[in-house]
Amino acid sequence: MNRAWPAIFPIALLPLIFHWMPLWRRNGIWFGVTVAPGYTDGPEARSVLHRFRIAIWLLALAAVTVTALGAPADFPWAFPAAMTLELAGALTAFAHARRQTLPHAVSPSPVRSASLTVAPEGLPGGFAAVLVPFAILGATALYLSLNWSRIAERFPVHWGIDGSPDRWSGRTWQGVYTPLLLGAAHCGVMLLIGLGILRFSPRGRVAANAAASAQFRRVILQFLVAAVWGMALLLAAVSLAPVLGERPLGNWPPILIALGLLALAIPFVWRLIRIGRTTGGGGDGTPDQCWKLGIFYFNPADAAIFVEKRFGIGYTINFANRVTWLFGGLILLFSLVPVLLRYL
Repeated sequence: MNRAWPAIFPIALLPLIFHWMPLWRRNGIWFGVTVAPGYTDGPEARSVLHRFRIAIWLLALAAVTVTALGAPADFPWAFPAAMTLELAGALTAFAHARRQTLPHAVSPSPVRSASLTVAPEGLPGGFAAVLVPFAILGATALYLSLNWSRIAERFPVHWGIDGSPDRWSGRTWQGVYTPLLLGAAHCGVMLLIGLGILRFSPRGRVAANAAASAQFRRVILQFLVAAVWGMALLLAAVSLAPVLGERPLGNWPPILIALGLLALAIPFVWRLIRIGRTTGGGGDGTPDQCWKLGIFYFNPADAAIFVEKRFGIGYTINFANRVTWLFGGLILLFSLVPVLLRYL
C-alpha cells in the first residue's frame, strides 16, 4: 500500500473548505467586496462563485494525483508540493473572483457608530481560562520529574502523515520537557491574540451589525480558549507517552488527534457562519480599497489592530498599524522559545 494515501485526507479536506468558504461572510460582502443588497443572489454573483469552485476542484484533482503517485521514500516533496498547490491556487482563484466582482462594488455608508456605554468583556472563563492550561502543563512537568527513571531511554517525538514515528529523542531535559514548553508558548500566543482581539478590535462601526459583531467576537474568544485547553491537554498527553510505554493504539493516535481537533472546531465554525448570515447590509465598516487582494488589510488611518476577515472566518491584522508589528513581534518571540531551547 502506498504510504502517501493517508495524506489524501487533508488534501481532500481543503477543497471542501474552500468550496464553501465564499459563503462564510457578512451579508453585503462578496469575495471581499462590498456589494448592493441582493447582488449575491443574482446570476452574475453565482457565475463568479461557479468559476471559483471549478478552479478549486481542478486544483484538488491535481494535488491528489501528485500525492497518490509520489511515494514518500522516493518523492518526499510530493505532499508539501500538493498542499502548496492547493493553498496558492485557492488564493489566486479568490483574487481572480474578486477582480470580477469589483465592477459591482458599492461605496459603504460613511456614517459610523460607536457605543458610549461599552459592556464589559473578558476572556470566557476569566482567570481560570488562563491559569488552568498552564497548571496542566506544570503538573505534567512535575510528574515527569518525579518519575524520571520510568522514562524510556529513546522515544518518538514526531509522527508522519501515516501515523508512524519519524523523529526520536532521548531522556534529556530538552527531549522530555520541550513539548511542555512548546505547549506553554503556543498557549501564550493564543491567549495573547485573544487579549489583542478584546482590546484592539473595532466595536459596532455599522450600527445595524453591532450586536452581531459582539456575538462574533465572543464566539471567537470561546474558540481560542477551547483551543488553548485542547493544546495543553494534547501536549501533556504527548509528554507522558514515554512514561506510559507501548502505544496500545499503534499508529492511530496522530490520526485520532487530527479528527478530534476537527470535531472541536466544527461547532464554533458553524456558529460563526450563522452569525455572519444574520448581519445586515452595509459591509463591515472598512474601506474596500484598503483590502489588498481582498485578504490583507492595510489602513494607516484605522487604529484597530484586529479586524474581521473578508475571506475565511475569524480576524486578521491591520498591516498598516505600527502597533500591529510590535504585537506581532511579541507573538514571534513566544513562538521562537521552543526553537531556541534546542541550542541550550
